[in-house]
Amino acid sequence: MRSYCQANDGESTQVIHRSRFLTVVRRVESEEAAAEILLNLRSKYHDATHICYAYRIGERGMTAKFSDAGEPKGTAGAPILAAITESDCTNTLCAVVRWFGGVKLGAGGLTRAYHGCAYDAICKVGKTKFTLKKLWRVNCPIALYSSLIRIAENGGATVTDREFTESAGFTVADLAESAVEKALTDASSGRAEIVFLGEKFVKD
Repeated sequence: MRSYCQANDGESTQVIHRSRFLTVVRRVESEEAAAEILLNLRSKYHDATHICYAYRIGERGMTAKFSDAGEPKGTAGAPILAAITESDCTNTLCAVVRWFGGVKLGAGGLTRAYHGCAYDAICKVGKTKFTLKKLWRVNCPIALYSSLIRIAENGGATVTDREFTESAGFTVADLAESAVEKALTDASSGRAEIVFLGEKFVKD
């Protein structure tokens, strides 16, 4: 079954040879979303010496971009992207904001600093796994809601969403066995409406 990991939102700070590095990790679903986040970071941290970044987008991380933002070529953006890739993440933006502290790190030092800041930040904020699952919507009278939830979960389905209005409803993933669907129908005496919604990436 297809799946991917996405880093959670978060930030971390390190001081390396007097330079301060603020690493910002954000979930992104598109290049437009990444551009907007970067624009906001440049406005917020306008006094920073450099704001270097990288991102991977798409189920398999097919869309990738990075920038050294004025640091020597290959010392910032590529190491940040490597950290995202090594963490097996996609739909992830990582920006490292640097305030120069007066001590030059050299090419090797910069590469280690940017890679280390990015990798450590992703480890700190953690990752969320998303798996492609088949989804069904179950609509039913409120009186039947609790019993149908139990039947679905006992049958191995995962409830991903719940809703109460004049009636009740919930969304389930992995309703793979026709026997479970039949049990829901039988338990509700046909009063439960079960609609296939298609496939979607869902948090594990």
